Amino acid sequence: MVRPKRIDLPFTLYHVMSRTNSGEDSFTHDREYKKFLYYLEKYADLFSFRLHAWCLMPNHFHLLLESANQQELSELMRRLLTAYTVYFNRRNKRHGHLFQGRFKSYVVDKAQYLLSLSRYIHMNPSQLSRSRDIMSYKWSSLRYYIHGGEPRFLYTQEILDWFKGSRRKYEHFVLEGFDEETKPEIIRQRYIGSQDFVERMKKRIQQMHEPGTRATEAGDKRKQYLKEKQEHFAQLILTLVSEHFRCPPERIREVRFGRGGLREARTVAICLLRDCLPWTYSQISDYMNLSDQSVVPYHQKCLRDSKNLLRHFKEIKEKLGKEKFQDFR
Repeated sequence: MVRPKRIDLPFTLYHVMSRTNSGEDSFTHDREYKKFLYYLEKYADLFSFRLHAWCLMPNHFHLLLESANQQELSELMRRLLTAYTVYFNRRNKRHGHLFQGRFKSYVVDKAQYLLSLSRYIHMNPSQLSRSRDIMSYKWSSLRYYIHGGEPRFLYTQEILDWFKGSRRKYEHFVLEGFDEETKPEIIRQRYIGSQDFVERMKKRIQQMHEPGTRATEAGDKRKQYLKEKQEHFAQLILTLVSEHFRCPPERIREVRFGRGGLREARTVAICLLRDCLPWTYSQISDYMNLSDQSVVPYHQKCLRDSKNLLRHFKEIKEKLGKEKFQDFR
């Protein structure tokens, strides 16, 4: 069966999940769960996604993600899974892919399925022991919904608002799921919603690709706005790097084979662009006048292998941290 083309839209709710290749565990220690959540926070923030719920199971995970003005779900997940796989492989002295090659993502009718999907995701730990005490499971967002103390990157307000802010009522709603069918029905391998929702989504996608429609014009304006803001932030990165290494920013960007401080500045600048902007290797390659986009991971390896470069990278990133990247989205 031909796999359907992935739907990647702004201002859209997604149920995302992925399993390991052979059923092996992708989380074997608390440190690994924490590292995955660290990367999830990092990339959800970088790509302006709102995270409503998550559940990390030993050999798979579920996420309830909502895009904002960027339609970059595929790039977000690629970075998340790549970063975590590299970490997991190093820690466990293994090689190769960890998760299945293509994560699953379903476009969700938010008005009808936001609550029920959050419940389905939060009930996943019951598969481990058939226990109704899913509240004690450490690696889902349910405990934050029930007890508070949410991390910054978890957005609980919208779901709790349906219960007038009552965490106890939401807990009761989740527990009711033990007596009901909670698994959502998937339509055409890509939608969670009614047939009417499917038709609305198809029309929306068609309008976004037809020249001259308001949807197309709005999309073009949004892309241009993001492009200008991101280039502005890239220029800020170059300015801070040039001040740190005391070399002209245009030299950092244009000279391919620098020496000494200029070479170090170029490596640090490339790695900061990759770390702080939602740019692909190709975009960074074009911006930094690289011979090929494969040069970007080469510079990343240089950074990882050099304590001196890492020190420079961290010092400049700390200065960047004082700038609100949200202002450039």
